[in-house]
Amino acid sequence: MSDETSGAPKYRVEHAIQSAIGDYANVNNYFPPQQTAADPGAAELRRLFAEVNKQLAALEAADRDAVAPTVEQTAQAAAAIQQGDASPEKQNFLVKRLKSISSMAPDIGKVIIATLANPSAGIALALQQIAQKAQDELGGKKQDAAS
Repeated sequence: MSDETSGAPKYRVEHAIQSAIGDYANVNNYFPPQQTAADPGAAELRRLFAEVNKQLAALEAADRDAVAPTVEQTAQAAAAIQQGDASPEKQNFLVKRLKSISSMAPDIGKVIIATLANPSAGIALALQQIAQKAQDELGGKKQDAAS
């Protein structure tokens, strides 16, 4: 008996969370367990973006839809830099994403930047320097606005 005559649905969605109509709060900030076991910095990134996902879920839908893609791009860039791809293009991209998140969702941006800038977290030195640069630039803008 064929599927067409049996009346069974032709297509089935196994994981609706990652479909086009799924929950956008579940951003793909995935760090493989093998990578996190071998690199404490990757484990810290995994912990950081798990916390960020919780904060994203608490946002209103419109805000979450605006911030989530930027957070996902930030996680991917941070993971690439943690693994050794510290090209200037990747660093500039990450700085722009950190600034963007800080302007759209300041509480989430503050958590990401503070964690990446923390030297005791095991994060790669390049990520620490990028986060410090973003923090300094954002601090300078806030001081200018206060003047």
